[in-house]
Amino acid sequence: MSHRASLLGRGYQDNHLDSPRVRFRRALLLCLMTIAVPGSGHIAAGRRGIGWFAVTVWLGVLSAGGYLLWKVRTDRAQVLGWFTDPDMLLLARAGMVVVAVLWVALFVDAWRLGSPFRLNFGRAAVITVINLTIITGVAGSAAYASQLIQVSRETVKTVFKATATSAPLKGRYNILLVGSDARSDRTGVRPDSLTVASIDADTGKVVLVSLPRNLQNVPFSEGSPMRTVYPYGFNCVPDCLLNAVHTTAENRTDLYPDSKDPGLDATIDAVQGVTNLTINYFVMVNLDGFKGLVDAVGGVTMDVKTRIAMFGHDDAYKNLYIEPGEQKLDGQKALWYARSRVQSDDYTRMGRQKCLMAAMTAQLSPQTVLLNATEIAKSGKELLSTNIPAKELGQFADLALKSRGQKIRTVSVVPPRFSPVTPDFPAIQAAIQKAIDKSEGVAAPNPSATPDTSGRASNNADDLNATC
Repeated sequence: MSHRASLLGRGYQDNHLDSPRVRFRRALLLCLMTIAVPGSGHIAAGRRGIGWFAVTVWLGVLSAGGYLLWKVRTDRAQVLGWFTDPDMLLLARAGMVVVAVLWVALFVDAWRLGSPFRLNFGRAAVITVINLTIITGVAGSAAYASQLIQVSRETVKTVFKATATSAPLKGRYNILLVGSDARSDRTGVRPDSLTVASIDADTGKVVLVSLPRNLQNVPFSEGSPMRTVYPYGFNCVPDCLLNAVHTTAENRTDLYPDSKDPGLDATIDAVQGVTNLTINYFVMVNLDGFKGLVDAVGGVTMDVKTRIAMFGHDDAYKNLYIEPGEQKLDGQKALWYARSRVQSDDYTRMGRQKCLMAAMTAQLSPQTVLLNATEIAKSGKELLSTNIPAKELGQFADLALKSRGQKIRTVSVVPPRFSPVTPDFPAIQAAIQKAIDKSEGVAAPNPSATPDTSGRASNNADDLNATC
């Protein structure tokens, strides 16, 4: 081969390596490498300094993710605690923004290295659109996640601002769930529902203990300031019902000088006296705010046993009902499902409330929470007030995950088993302890767990989900 032919061959090879098709493939490969291993494309293109820095950061992110996965398997509660700690959330938000900005910068530089201006218009447009789509996805995801973290952080700081912790007693946390019906047209807070969630601190097994609003002669726990005023129980019939304790004591700063809410503290003392359970924490749920939570998660599916009125005694002309059958309830209907007493009674309503709590717990999957997290966090500010400190959220989130799929046992102080007018408190306490004992061991099936149409079977059942 002549010298001229050799030069022609070399020129052909150089032109081939720099042909439009090869340049297009190179630009596309740079983009794909930046997606798979940020920085690897820059190393291949000779930009080793930037490339190795990006690869090092990426390996650090992967190592952190691997550590989190390992930690979830060994101490899930601690990891959940990190994700509910305001300082950790702020740090995570800052780190995520920095990583996102660096990644976007890498894509821009990878696009530049791909020499799009040396491609024809069609290929340059494809490379540009691909990079812009990726950049928009990364930036948009980072912005959404950043906003989500910020809303969650503000919710934790606003709602879970208490600092005092309470250790489990006899291996159980007892949390008082108070349904508040406080409105501008009512004086004081009259708890619409009072339920103690007794949770095994190791397994997450739950026993729900419900007390009717019209329970009479309730005793106050040992050492309660209200016990000095009512040594023989809250017995000023007919007005001294359980749900009136809050209103009676709400201004008694003489009895509870260090309390921010004497009425609530007095109510807790009454619940402890009735159940013989020491209350670790309370969660007060604003029932009107509850609508926002249900709507935020896209509704809740319920098997409605009987027709439920969506009106009170003063607006019966509305003649609106929730019809029987399995259906998805929005926030407004879910609130009526939980609160309606027209053509019903307090005890049937208590059963429906338990079924609603069980349904919400079962249907709030991690995917649902993630997709609706911003709205859930916003509704939480209006929905809850509690003395659970932020540092305990990881522990309770872990217990909530453990409880999924397990039987929820229930005890309710309702007729015919218990009389709200002349209650036998030792018998009530014995029934509660028996349910706790059965929850911690192996219990025989309860006949009351058979589904019925009255709505009351869920008040005393060994398996709430089966009853509902």
